[in-house]
Amino acid sequence: MEEIGSVQKYLKGIFEELEKDIREDKFIKSLVGDEGQLRKLIDDQRELISEYLTNWESESFTFSERFEELYTQLEVPYTVVAWNIDRIKTGLMEKLILEGYSQDFLLKIRTYVEELIDQIAKIYIKRDSKVFNNFKSSPFANRLLYKAHRDWFTKIAECIEKEDFSQFPLISAQECKFSTYLEYPESLFVCLDANMCTYIHNLHTLIHDTANTLYAFYTKGAYYQAYRVFKDLTELVAKMLKTVSELYFLAYSDAEANFFKLAHALSSQEGYKYVSMIDIMGLRKINNTYGEKVGDRVLEEVKERIEKVVGKDVARTIFIKGITSNFFMFNMDYEEKEIRELIDTLSKELHFTTEVGGKSVEVSVGVATLELEPFTELVEADIRDILNFLKEEAKKDAAHKSISVGEKRRNEIVSWINEKYTNVQKIKTKIENGEIELVFQPIVDAKNPKTVVGLESLVRIVDGKKLVPAGVFIDLIYELDLIEKLDRQILGKLEGYKDLLSQVTRELYVNVSPRSMASKSYEEALCDFIKRMSGFNIILELTEQQMLDNVELVSRITQNGHVRIAVDDFGTGYSSLKTVAELVDNGSLKVIKIDGSLIKEVLRSHAIGKVVDIISMLSKKLDTHSVAEFVESEEELSAVKEMGVDFVQGYYIAKPMVVHDLLVWAKRAS
Repeated sequence: MEEIGSVQKYLKGIFEELEKDIREDKFIKSLVGDEGQLRKLIDDQRELISEYLTNWESESFTFSERFEELYTQLEVPYTVVAWNIDRIKTGLMEKLILEGYSQDFLLKIRTYVEELIDQIAKIYIKRDSKVFNNFKSSPFANRLLYKAHRDWFTKIAECIEKEDFSQFPLISAQECKFSTYLEYPESLFVCLDANMCTYIHNLHTLIHDTANTLYAFYTKGAYYQAYRVFKDLTELVAKMLKTVSELYFLAYSDAEANFFKLAHALSSQEGYKYVSMIDIMGLRKINNTYGEKVGDRVLEEVKERIEKVVGKDVARTIFIKGITSNFFMFNMDYEEKEIRELIDTLSKELHFTTEVGGKSVEVSVGVATLELEPFTELVEADIRDILNFLKEEAKKDAAHKSISVGEKRRNEIVSWINEKYTNVQKIKTKIENGEIELVFQPIVDAKNPKTVVGLESLVRIVDGKKLVPAGVFIDLIYELDLIEKLDRQILGKLEGYKDLLSQVTRELYVNVSPRSMASKSYEEALCDFIKRMSGFNIILELTEQQMLDNVELVSRITQNGHVRIAVDDFGTGYSSLKTVAELVDNGSLKVIKIDGSLIKEVLRSHAIGKVVDIISMLSKKLDTHSVAEFVESEEELSAVKEMGVDFVQGYYIAKPMVVHDLLVWAKRAS
């Protein structure tokens, strides 16, 4: 005990030197904190180390709980603490050597101080093990690639917390479920990039090797080495969390597109593979009749029922929520009999009546299924188109299902594909050759329907003696990247009809596609067109979303005094009234076109009548003109006129006409 007493007398001076060194080292000082934290660290450590050295030879000595309390709460990295104590050890050894203490005593002091460093490392391992709880709190915690490690990490954290490694999950990477899960459809969907798949596989192997090394050091009582390995493990776990989270986020942020990339990527591999489109029939009607909250609840119940049927078969199945269809499902390694039984089960399970908010809603779901194996040459767009074709077939089927499996169905699909590509070439040729025509629908004064106040131009594809609305082929036109070319041809046609149209009106309403609006070359062509159409007022019809997405472009183009904007389909989209007001203020916005779906309901719905009335008043307050679309009866005309709508168009006034028929109509109307 005398020797211990002599050791104690050196501690004060050693700690004063340590405090001075910390103050002079800006980096170490920044890690320790402010003056108060530094003072507390020095005082607490001096007191605790004094207690530790005083009792180190006692058989009943246990590591003080005050150490655990201090280092659990302390916001100082373990490396700084270990450095501090190592400096204390060095200072003590120097003093004791100078005083001539025995080698045995010096060795004991060194051993017990190093044991102290080890015990503090154990406290830090326990304190920092809570990082593993991040796996449980992740929004993807129940996803496949998380579940593989979630329980494993939790078990490691429990062993550290209880300081009992007898239940440590000591398994190799090869024994872990994660390696198997990487072959499941969900993992393939998330890891479409083969390089990323390899990266997380290697990371997974390294995590298991590091965890097992932690076990080896910890169980030997080598806590200092265990802590260093533990820090490596937590860093690897953080990388795994970050990487897997990003993969899931990216995969599900555009789930439908990635789903079809997966289907296409796997279509050329061996084995049976099926892709299905699952769509609630009449969902729009449910939304319109009962409200969108009811529609959302129906969607959620359908999702729950699909999960009930296929949710346990994650080794062979994945399904996602879509955009162009409510849900998509991918199945692999199913025999033909199995897939037919699965679709039968889904068809039955997804035909039900549900109660939502006291309302009884009957739900029917169509299922269209395509066997991928025979179509190794199909691209993603082809798979989509075939599913849409099968979906239309499912609507005609009593059980609302259409399955393309077997040679007969394969031949039918091949025939349909050939016809589709014939249409592709046909439409492509017609647009590239400029085989289009324009028809014009008059817009008239609501109070005096004989007064034409404008003409809306609509494009048609010339097919022999028929004029086919371009909207019939609009998806194909976009797919072929021909929409800007078509919009340019419309400008050319309008210019060609310039003299004839001037006999009716000098107000022309021109529809512009979103893709063309985003094109600099189209903007230039449009500006040139406006200059050549001097004497005409050009009104560009933009949807609400287009207007919001192109505010700067709209303002720039409308600096020319002969062009203004009409916001189309107003009242059913997501207009920013602030943006509308800004465009009115700078003189860009001239016309608000009230969506035709509202006009159709004005006679049947008092509430919708109020909405149209409000839009009309808003238009007047903003000093713009309002136009009611789809006016198809005298009663509708009277109603919108009573509501103060300025202009109307629709079949009651006149159908869209080629220019020569328009001239005849105009003469008769006057």
